[in-house]
Formats: sequence, structure tokens, C-alpha cells
Amino acid sequence: MNRNYLIFDIRRTLRNRRVLIFSILMPLVLFAIFGMTLPKDASEGGISAIAYVMVSMAMFGSMSAAMSSGGVIAAERDGGWNRTLRLTPLKPQAYVVNKVILSLLLAIPPLLVVFAFGMIFGHVHLNLGQWMTVALVSWLGALPFAAIGLVIGYIAKPDSVQPITGLSTMLIAAFGGLWLPVDQMPSIMKHIAQLTPAYWTGLTSRSALTQGGVDMQALLVVLGWTVVLGFIGLRRFRADTARA
Repeated sequence: MNRNYLIFDIRRTLRNRRVLIFSILMPLVLFAIFGMTLPKDASEGGISAIAYVMVSMAMFGSMSAAMSSGGVIAAERDGGWNRTLRLTPLKPQAYVVNKVILSLLLAIPPLLVVFAFGMIFGHVHLNLGQWMTVALVSWLGALPFAAIGLVIGYIAKPDSVQPITGLSTMLIAAFGGLWLPVDQMPSIMKHIAQLTPAYWTGLTSRSALTQGGVDMQALLVVLGWTVVLGFIGLRRFRADTARA
């Protein structure tokens, strides 16, 4: 990791406020529509229904923010940034790590805002340990989506990266059970859901709401997605840099 480059990247990304606005407002609106209208005593899988929706919408916001790094990468490729990187001491691994860290930082505001909204207006009651666990696990759940952002950034062209990222985010969230509980999906959709990283990140985050604690199997699957997608992203970076 290169700290100076990371700080530069953060400042540059924060100038594009549309990314943060979308990743925060969209899950809040969905939470208000699907969560705030639920009966107070409703439950889903042994979890308070409004808490279930809160975590799902927070994950949707964090994954949207994490995947937005693809737009930055595509713009850098188009501007010849990779050619410049070949003349600097910055190693490919450090560049990829910087992008992942940037994605994780972008994932924090949606999580905090949705959780705060759920606590204040949705009256979601969790103890301090549960809040901390849910927040940490949900934040780590953005890792595979940061890797997806890397892959999209090195595959898509600058003029198409935003539509591809937006469509991918919607499809992954919809098929992964973030908008509709998987138990309420048709049988074939349940099998499709398990093939998406959103299913496992949602399962990991929501499991922190139960008395049994975090689902370690789901967490390992999330880490597996991260490793595989991160490897693909690194390979694409090296291939793209070699051609520059």
C-alpha cells in the first residue's frame, strides 16, 4: 500500500459526490419503503423483520459504493495512467491494494447512515456487541464487491463502465436476496441466489443478529469470493499494464 497515493485517490474520489449520494440515498429509500412499513412484531428467519431489511439495505449501499471503484479504474486506463505507473516504483500489488482499501472506505458511509436510520427511526434494538459485530461483518462483506469493481474497471470502457456497474449491482442484489428474502423466492431462484456473493455477504451480516453469532461457513465463502475475484482483478491489471 502507498499511503500518499491512497490519500490522493481518496481526495479525487470524494469530488465525485454522485457516487456517495447514490450509495446512501438509494438504500435509505428502499429501507423506508420495505422496512418502515413492516409490522413491529414481524420476523424473518427468527430475526426482527425490520432489522433484517436494515442489514440487507445497508449491504446494498456498501456494495454499490465498493463497486464504484471500477469507474475510477476505467478513467485511469483511458487517460494512460497505467503507462505512467510503469515509470513509478508503485508495484501492481500496491495499486490493487490501494483500490481495495478505497472501496472499503467508500463502503463505510452507507453502512453508518442506514444503521443510524434503522436505530433512530426504525427502532431497531441491538446490544452494543451486536451493533459492533453487524457493522464489522457488513463492512468486511464489501470485499468481494471491491474485487468486482476491479474486474469491471479493467474489462469495461470508460463510457460503458457506469451502466455495467449499475446493472451488475442491481442484478447481484436482486438475485442475491438483498431485496427479497431468499426463502420467499421460487425454488430455482434459491439455487441461483447461492451462486452470488450478495447471498453470502447478506447471510453473514444477518447471522450477526442472531444469538448463535456469525455464520462462519458463510464468512469463509465471502472470503473465498474475495480471493478469487481479487486474483482475477490483479491478473487483469498486470495484463493491462503490460499492454500500456
